[in-house]
Amino acid sequence: MHAIIYVSEYTHNDDSIDNDLIDITNIAKEKNPDMDITGLLFYHKKKFLQIIEGPKDSLEILMTSIEKDSRHRNIERIIDENIFRRSYEDWNMDSFNLSDHESLDLDKLKILNKVYKELMALKTDVLIDFYRVMLQHKNQNNI
Repeated sequence: MHAIIYVSEYTHNDDSIDNDLIDITNIAKEKNPDMDITGLLFYHKKKFLQIIEGPKDSLEILMTSIEKDSRHRNIERIIDENIFRRSYEDWNMDSFNLSDHESLDLDKLKILNKVYKELMALKTDVLIDFYRVMLQHKNQNNI
C-alpha cells in the first residue's frame, strides 16, 4: 500500500471551482474503485491538497492523469511513501472547499511533514483528521 499527498495550483477561474470539484469527485468515484484508490481532495484559495492511497502503480497512473489535467499546475508531492494500511478504506473520494475557512500554508505543511517523518511512521489519517476537525471547528464558529 502506498500514499501520495500533493499540492497544486488551480488554474481555472474561481467561479468554476464548485463545478470543477463536483466533476473531479464524480470522475474519481467512478474510476478509483477499479484502481483500488481511496482519498480526499481539499481546495483553498487557488490551491489543491490531495491525499490518495492505493497500490503504487495505480497511484502513479492517477498522478500522470492529474499532471495532464488543465485544472492543475505546479504539482508538488509532499509525501510519497509506503504505508502499512489505508487510513480510510471507505473513502472512495471526497472533496472539501475550504476557501472560506482555514488556510493551507505550503511552507507549514512542508515543515510538519519533515518533523512528522523524523518522529513517527507515516499515518495519513492524522492529517485527514486535522483538516476534518479544522473544518468542523470553523463551521461551528461560523468563521
